[in-house]
Amino acid sequence: MKITDIKLHVLKHETPGYVTSFSGLFKGERPPSFKYSLVRLLTNEGIEGDYIVWSEIPSARPDSLAEVLRAYKPHLIGRDPLDREKIWQELGGLWYGQRGPAFAAIDIALWDIEGKVANLPVYRLMGAFRDRVRAYASGNVPHRTEDIVRIAVELKKRGYTAMKLHPIPVEACKALRDAVGDEIDLMYDAVFSFSREKALKVGKYLERLEFYWYEAPLPANDIEGYIELSRKLDIPVTVELLHTTDYLEFIRKGAVDYLRTMCGFTGGITEMRKVASLCEFYGINWEPHSYGGTFYQAAHLHAILAVKNCAFFELPTENGKEGCFDIGAKDIIRIDDQGYVHAPKKPGLGIDIDWKQVEEGTEIPI
Repeated sequence: MKITDIKLHVLKHETPGYVTSFSGLFKGERPPSFKYSLVRLLTNEGIEGDYIVWSEIPSARPDSLAEVLRAYKPHLIGRDPLDREKIWQELGGLWYGQRGPAFAAIDIALWDIEGKVANLPVYRLMGAFRDRVRAYASGNVPHRTEDIVRIAVELKKRGYTAMKLHPIPVEACKALRDAVGDEIDLMYDAVFSFSREKALKVGKYLERLEFYWYEAPLPANDIEGYIELSRKLDIPVTVELLHTTDYLEFIRKGAVDYLRTMCGFTGGITEMRKVASLCEFYGINWEPHSYGGTFYQAAHLHAILAVKNCAFFELPTENGKEGCFDIGAKDIIRIDDQGYVHAPKKPGLGIDIDWKQVEEGTEIPI
């Protein structure tokens, strides 16, 4: 089997940019909408690997993807797609080892091909540890305490046993805890917004309310701040890390209690597997950022199901409703009545493309 072509399709449908916590950064301006780009790896045997990139970060937008994919193309045409690790190592060495959404898309598409060739879901190729995992609802809610409480109670009724509703005003946290009870795991995401002094004060407050973890209280580059904060708090501290060079340093120096990565924008499923093993070696959990489009979610779900040291799957919601990023896919990921999401059953990523949406979009030549 040989790779014969790479194609990039930009879907017509978009998601308004206000559905993430970063919308507040665009003061007085409408934040850019999220675009969805289908990356296809074609082979001479008619099996193709498909992955849809969603543009939460600038390098995931269509023009940026196209530029990088054009550079990758000569290194991929004629290659055996099952030489996935070798391809990962070679492409990962370009540009001083910089990786990004296009690199991740290639890796995930190669896993999709391998699963289709083997007629197995990706998580089983990776060595399945389980076939379901508990999910937490993750997404924006209004700032008013009464609205936060209402949405949380609705999520609990629908079966969620964990939730991260953000941004939550600190003063609403007690009302939230009182409303859902002790049996619900709550996470708090500060979205990188606190000073060291305030981060410690809020962390102590969250400890008393028995929140499950405390996420991104400080800027992601303040490793010394995270070391100090983690030493002073009992509540587990974590932060999303986008740069692979940070992973080992944050773990080795005790800066975080859980490592939270965004491998869907860096090294794909192959990186997820490596990082999960690194965390296991150091005795901590790997809790990846799975907030994104359906294919982004699916790639993370497969990696999570293949390891032991991950407690949750992050399921995107907006005002308590799922589906805000379900674009370009015929299949969706939802919880059962006990709050679990289950493994895809079809080969590869197990998510079928909605080709009608693809046809309504545009193709960018690669």
